[in-house]
Amino acid sequence: MREKLQNLGFTYFSTPKSYLNTHLTEWLHAIRNLGASSIIFQSDFTRAIPEDPFLIANEYGLSPIVHFVSELPKAKDFNKASILLDVYSKRGVNKVILGSQPNGKSAWPSSGWQFENLVDQFLDRFIPLAHYAVQIGIKPILPPLQPGGDYWDTSFIARVFSGLKSRQVDSVLNQLIISSFGHTFGKPLSWGKGGPERWSGSKPYNTPEGQEDQKGFNNFEWYQSIAERELMRPIPAIILEAGSSGTGTKQEPFERTKATIKEIMQALSTDQDMGNSVDGIKFNRLLQGCYFSLDKLKTSMQGELSVQSLIKLFGEPEAAKNVQDFDLDNQKIISHYLLLPTHANSISDAVLNKVRPIIKKFRPTVGFSLVEASFAEKVSIYPDLILFPEEVINKLRRAGCKVEILPDSGIEIATMLQGL
Repeated sequence: MREKLQNLGFTYFSTPKSYLNTHLTEWLHAIRNLGASSIIFQSDFTRAIPEDPFLIANEYGLSPIVHFVSELPKAKDFNKASILLDVYSKRGVNKVILGSQPNGKSAWPSSGWQFENLVDQFLDRFIPLAHYAVQIGIKPILPPLQPGGDYWDTSFIARVFSGLKSRQVDSVLNQLIISSFGHTFGKPLSWGKGGPERWSGSKPYNTPEGQEDQKGFNNFEWYQSIAERELMRPIPAIILEAGSSGTGTKQEPFERTKATIKEIMQALSTDQDMGNSVDGIKFNRLLQGCYFSLDKLKTSMQGELSVQSLIKLFGEPEAAKNVQDFDLDNQKIISHYLLLPTHANSISDAVLNKVRPIIKKFRPTVGFSLVEASFAEKVSIYPDLILFPEEVINKLRRAGCKVEILPDSGIEIATMLQGL
């Protein structure tokens, strides 16, 4: 399992079937083992996400964030929205993203597109929800804007900050977080780095030759710079859909996507105080999360994304890497070893309850180390495709261990024991 990276997270699938418990357990387990610290679930304002995703996220040590991706409700529907916020607060959510791309026409299906007073219309809906979120202990996050967009994003967000300041909503501003899309638009990850201070010649709808704009991975820097100019204070940010090519952009070759993810992951894993090359990624201390979208990754892989391919894409967990340390000629000093998966530095209570009958009946040595297991004559493994893939199991066999793969179900384990 990779050590937690505080800024690494994923946006979970949006399809209903992905919220089945078996699917959630498999994917959230994998995401935690890749080092993620949080997970975003997408919601609308009509109904709450079921409780199970939040319970499973908590079990795997992932902090849940809810992203409301539908149109923000009008004042008459505020009470319904506040009830949803109450529900999510009780389920451990402490951050919510309120809306998506309000500078685009598609974000206003029921109200219609009103360019002239669009920012005021947005603030009239955003502020009451954000204020209530703060009251119940949830940090409000400004919705990501469409880079460029039908209403130019840097102009839109400048007016948002100006409006928040003029409306004197200090309680909201003190807890506010910015979100942005980390799209590449086919450009290097360094595009736009340094924000408007570095690229002062770039203006809305006009990027002169030799200049760079906000339509790139470093979009968050531009928004933070505008916030500091308008509010006279820095504002933290998160990045969504990191490394995606972006709306309306030709899909990048998958090899390019892999290279992009590798570069972002390297930056997330590196001490940002060490070095600051002009062309490399450098996250500032106000960055609170960099999120990869499972939906976008699936699209980039032509719908072939699996847990195994996600692990290969982001790097093997440490347990799988360490399997090569087995001594194939080691002496068997343990008669029976029960090998269990761990996550979030502990064992799942659900797994422990399932294998408890084995522990009571056979009293095996219980542990979580593949290397330690290789010293056992018999190894019983609770199945985990991520930590214990087939190549790991085969190496235990080659080390001379008699390997037994236990059923995933507690009932099946109990039935198996009755036949012994």
